Amino acid sequence: MIRGGKLMGREIFHIENGDDETSSSLTAAVLDQYYVNGVFVPKEIVVAAVERKEEYERRLSAQKGRNVSLIVPRRGMKKRLLEMAETNARVLLEQRRLQWQHDKDKTSGAVEALARVLDLPCLPERMECFDISHTQGIETVASMVVFEHGRPAKSEYRRFKLKTVQGKPDDFASMAEIMERRYSEKDWPEPDLIIIDGGKGQLHAALPVIRQAGTEATVISLAKRIEEIFVEGRSESVILSHHTPELQLLQAIRDEAHRFAITYHRKLRGKRSLVSVLDHIEGIGPKRRKAIWQTFRTLKEIKAASVEELASVEGMNKTAAENVYYFFRLEKSEKQNRITR
Repeated sequence: MIRGGKLMGREIFHIENGDDETSSSLTAAVLDQYYVNGVFVPKEIVVAAVERKEEYERRLSAQKGRNVSLIVPRRGMKKRLLEMAETNARVLLEQRRLQWQHDKDKTSGAVEALARVLDLPCLPERMECFDISHTQGIETVASMVVFEHGRPAKSEYRRFKLKTVQGKPDDFASMAEIMERRYSEKDWPEPDLIIIDGGKGQLHAALPVIRQAGTEATVISLAKRIEEIFVEGRSESVILSHHTPELQLLQAIRDEAHRFAITYHRKLRGKRSLVSVLDHIEGIGPKRRKAIWQTFRTLKEIKAASVEELASVEGMNKTAAENVYYFFRLEKSEKQNRITR
């Protein structure tokens, strides 16, 4: 946009599948779509070429209320302005192409490269990755994240609370349980590649259960220390350059599984801590404790609640509500004395 001979700004439009369009027809399309709905119409519009020039001049003049000229410059300042706009467009198009290529390398390109380096029987279009999270065996949970065509498919994510392995840290037994629960479920889509967060031990723990469930997808594990990839049936691990899109894709999947698992673990651990704290407040038994948790969800919300809000919880009364309210306003030392008493 040029106002008073000064460049005031620019707007950028991307046109998909425009290879068959001529310069003049594209210009006509912009004139049709841009100068509508109250957009300022200048008295001169500089273009490289345009079809039906007189028709557009009449229409735009009527819209503006005074004469509007479409100019196709041959020389001079207006020609240089047009050349500058065309140069900017070429630069922006190249930037967009490079960004598109970068995105392709990170997604579908990385998927294709992964199939090559791991010698997979098919493209791993659906990949499932698992991670275990716990604190010394307490609140052991697992996550399953799914990437389709190299991108997260968050609606497919699942999380599991371990049933058979609680109270003692045993990642191998935990992984075996999760594999059995996941791959005995026949209503879920079959993956092309299964990724286990861990080393050779985790891979060996998962494999028999996966095969017993009838799943034939290739199974690998990714050990974090040197990003070593263990592939079933291979004695030697695979080590890829950290700069390759295929390893970066595996890292992204593994890190997402870790994030999803640890978020769930922290939520359960926070709930356990909240239950432990509420146990030390007079008048709060299992039923009231459960009702408080279901109403407020977090310790922060309980601390911020008023006596009236606490009393409105199912099964609570004013006395119990006051006990909760004033407990969280005790001095730290006095509160600690009550908990350890």
